[in-house]
Amino acid sequence: MEINLKDNLRKNMLHQRKNMKMENVSVFSNRIIETIMKLQEFINCKNIMLYLSFDNEVNTYTLAKWCLDNGKKVIVPYCIKETREIIPFEINNLTNDLTKSSFGIMEPKHNLLKKADIEDIDLIIVPGVAFDEHCNRLGFGAGYYDRFLPKREKNTSIIGISYDYQVINKIPTDVYDVPLDLIITEKRIISRLY
Repeated sequence: MEINLKDNLRKNMLHQRKNMKMENVSVFSNRIIETIMKLQEFINCKNIMLYLSFDNEVNTYTLAKWCLDNGKKVIVPYCIKETREIIPFEINNLTNDLTKSSFGIMEPKHNLLKKADIEDIDLIIVPGVAFDEHCNRLGFGAGYYDRFLPKREKNTSIIGISYDYQVINKIPTDVYDVPLDLIITEKRIISRLY
């Protein structure tokens, strides 16, 4: 029952996102990135891990470029399909250090780059298909981030970014789901109450 609920929610949200106007993707993404850049968690971080957006996700490339140009280390996930594991790699250049994965997303050239130490990551920006007002996240269903996030240092902030329509009242969760610290949309910041 809960699996069907998650699958239906995923399908509906991905359909809505796919049908977004490019102008809205751009405007909303810029608002979200501007909000991130004002957060103390971002200002204070030296090593930021973020996903590389695709398929109308909130655009993270402008944030990655700003970080690279301003002395913050940018760490990008490399996904191992067989084990559904994320390995973090540091990138220095958005053109030369990336290649297209079998999923169709850009990922680090893991054979040429330096693996990042998880304990050095100060801030993690995660994607999601849907979120709720308790800072729970629904991903694509493969569990990559659910396996990765528990390995982080406990004081490493996790921020989900999404369009406001992706935030619903309640997401079905299980014991493996890791709640986020903040969710940022083009309209608001949602903070988890501890």
